[in-house]
Amino acid sequence: MPARLAPDQSRGYLVPLGASVRGAGETGIFRRLFAILGQRPRVAIVVASADEALADDLDARLVADGAGHVQRIVLAQRADSEAQTALAVVEHADLVVLCADQPLRLSTLLGGTGLARLLRRRNADGMAVGGIGGGASVLPEHMLGGGAHGSSPRMGNVTLAPGLGLSNRLLIDQGGAGADRLGRLLGALALNPFVLGIGIDADTAAFIGPDNVLEVAGVGSVTIVDPTDVGHSNAADAGPSDPISITNLRVHVLVHGSRYDLDFRRPL
Repeated sequence: MPARLAPDQSRGYLVPLGASVRGAGETGIFRRLFAILGQRPRVAIVVASADEALADDLDARLVADGAGHVQRIVLAQRADSEAQTALAVVEHADLVVLCADQPLRLSTLLGGTGLARLLRRRNADGMAVGGIGGGASVLPEHMLGGGAHGSSPRMGNVTLAPGLGLSNRLLIDQGGAGADRLGRLLGALALNPFVLGIGIDADTAAFIGPDNVLEVAGVGSVTIVDPTDVGHSNAADAGPSDPISITNLRVHVLVHGSRYDLDFRRPL
């Protein structure tokens, strides 16, 4: 669950980003984010040791786009998420970016630790938290840990696991309709129709502000699947590899500059 807000406090931005194929920062996403956060923000990158190569280009790009200082927190084991040096970096950061290829790899090192609790508290205090690629999936309470590609939802093609818990109303996949991952997002919603499903294309970000309005930035699209009025589904009776039937979903595909109200579940 997200940390409680103080009466006079606004929650920090939540910024899931799709995997980058053009090189981090080349689409202006970070410059736009830094314009919101203020000049020369302090940035921390959290990455599993097996995924360090993903963060190698990110450090320099963040500095080039206006970050004042960038530090990397490398998690090789769960004990690293309790280290005082890592906690101190997050305590003084203006933005923390989770960088991962496989979300389960990062979540097993982070979940339930002092670092996870601190990230929730600092976000409630106003610090922004972003996630790139698999790191985007880790951000909410309900994490899409993986699954087979394809446009049709099937039982057994979706792995759900606990995430970081910065939002309890979203399920994020680091691929939109264009990544042929829509099927696993639909399958995840059939199993958990409480949340909104969000698929994010490469080189694209969703800026979720304290007012719970999502704004799209980047060169791709963000696919939002709303199961509020979901009808019949065979998820409870389908076999381990059977296709899933799910009806009466609302789907929105949003591009750069488009906005969506998460509270009222409607485009703006």
